[in-house]
Amino acid sequence: MRSLPLVGRTKWTPEMLVAVAEGESRALSPLVQRGPEGAMEAAAMASARAEALVTGALESEPPETDIACAKGCSVCCQAKVLAVAPEVLRIAAYLRETLPEEARAALLERVRAADETTRGLSRADRAEAHVPCPLLDGEGGCSVHPVRPLVCRSWTSYDAAECARYWGAPAGRLTPPQYAVGYELSQAVLAGLGKACFDAGRDGTPLELIAALRIALERPTAGERWHKRLPVFQTARDAEWMEASGVSRRGA
Repeated sequence: MRSLPLVGRTKWTPEMLVAVAEGESRALSPLVQRGPEGAMEAAAMASARAEALVTGALESEPPETDIACAKGCSVCCQAKVLAVAPEVLRIAAYLRETLPEEARAALLERVRAADETTRGLSRADRAEAHVPCPLLDGEGGCSVHPVRPLVCRSWTSYDAAECARYWGAPAGRLTPPQYAVGYELSQAVLAGLGKACFDAGRDGTPLELIAALRIALERPTAGERWHKRLPVFQTARDAEWMEASGVSRRGA
């Protein structure tokens, strides 16, 4: 998802958003250094922090209209989602804890199928591919909602019908209007979590969620390998983000 410009009057200036990211990186880096469990705790703390910031913003700077998102409204759950390793490890752990073996095996097959179809696609091509997130349940809800990535938490819409029109044929259309303050705050926290990984000497490069989750589910030792600075998520690094950020595939 592209970053949206903050519109109207808001106290959340770019400088304040940078301060949010830096504050999160300082708070979360010691947790990441502890190992996979600490990294997952850092992801949980980042999610809680983003929720608190957005809740406060909704009260102090309410949106111009009601947010239309609701359970089962999942037309946007075909977008390319970027996450950092602690978020991916947290989701994989949640699935291992909550799903019986048969259901987990079926989910892994859906993840593999989605990854085979979408691996390496740009944001625009991914939207045109219309591949639903394999983590959706049978009712269109998010099966990992309590541990969903910060990108998913950040995206909201004022108009469900406009969302349906956009995701039905996104080429050439602008994304539906949303609560930009909440989006930018969540993105700032995500940036802080990624920086915390780098500050702790671990890879904080944004990963394509489905590709990274496949690795984490197929390799139970992925968290330990990531903590040991082994390139376990190398193939899931998002090339589009890396190119835009001027980061080499072999760097970071």
